[in-house]
Amino acid sequence: MEVSLVDVSVRPPAVTELWRFSQRLGASALLDTAGRAYRDQGLAHIRMDEAGVMDRLIRDPLLLRLPLVRMGERVSAGLDEAAWRGWLIDSAS
Repeated sequence: MEVSLVDVSVRPPAVTELWRFSQRLGASALLDTAGRAYRDQGLAHIRMDEAGVMDRLIRDPLLLRLPLVRMGERVSAGLDEAAWRGWLIDSAS
């Protein structure tokens, strides 16, 4: 199994990759509402639909809930060790 690590502050994820995560999890699940960029931009006081969230994420990758993890068709946003363990167990079967 190949692992790739990408520093999003240096190389933002491709728009198509963000859409892949968004289609499976929803754009709001990709938004780091506890992060500094979210607070600094005052986003807690702004209503955004999914398209608005995606627009923000595309323009500012520091708003992403990290890590973004993809294993085949499975994806997660943020720390989700239980899901990752499950993926590994399933792939070993």
